Amino acid sequence: MTDPSRLLDDLVTANRILAANDVLDSFGHVSVRHPDNPARFLMSRARAPMCVETGDIMEFTLEGEVAGAQAGKPYSERFIHGAVYEVRPDVMSVVHNHSPNVVPFSVMKKQCFCAVMHMAAPIGRNVPNWDIRDKFGDTNLLVTNMEMARDLAKSLGARTAALMRGHGCVVVGKSLREAVFTSIYTELNAQILGKAMAMGEFIALSDGEIAATTKGRAGFTFERGWENWCRSVDRPYFPLSWDTGSGFSKTDK
Repeated sequence: MTDPSRLLDDLVTANRILAANDVLDSFGHVSVRHPDNPARFLMSRARAPMCVETGDIMEFTLEGEVAGAQAGKPYSERFIHGAVYEVRPDVMSVVHNHSPNVVPFSVMKKQCFCAVMHMAAPIGRNVPNWDIRDKFGDTNLLVTNMEMARDLAKSLGARTAALMRGHGCVVVGKSLREAVFTSIYTELNAQILGKAMAMGEFIALSDGEIAATTKGRAGFTFERGWENWCRSVDRPYFPLSWDTGSGFSKTDK
């Protein structure tokens, strides 16, 4: 069994880290699949990520319904998380953000967002750009029900990230640490790609480079980043064993 207090602490830490690294601001959210019940996920109540505390964490069904105690008003776009977990059993964590350097790529008529730096390799060469208007017409661009969320999840497919036109993006991981790691480097990749495009033609990572780099991202890589980010936001660091693929240490199971 996973230590529930440890997981809640890590989810709070993930919120703080993503906020400190300009992935989340007062909005956006991160979730983790319930380790003992894959049909549920954990996420904070609607609160600015830097302010999230353990008492804010709530449990949800994959339909986005509150399961158990309700700490407060839930995020209106919680359905994004449920829809992704519903169709992706491999996903253990989801981040939805309005990452400032990513959003400009979501409004370009010619899609060009791709991995150009090795640390962001898992986002791949062909990051899809989901446009809510295609199926749902003029909206406030928020994903506020399961029909919208499932359409977004379909666009994401088996990929690691998908843009959301004029809104932001969704990033997934096989662990909470991986989702945080990839989200931070997706934002950094967007900064680098924007600068490269301003200078002229750019060279994206090849399919082979993406595969090799993604395969080499061991748990130790995530732990190294996580420990550093924990220190930067003054949060406790709980090391995990990096020889397991689940994102939870053997002793936590």
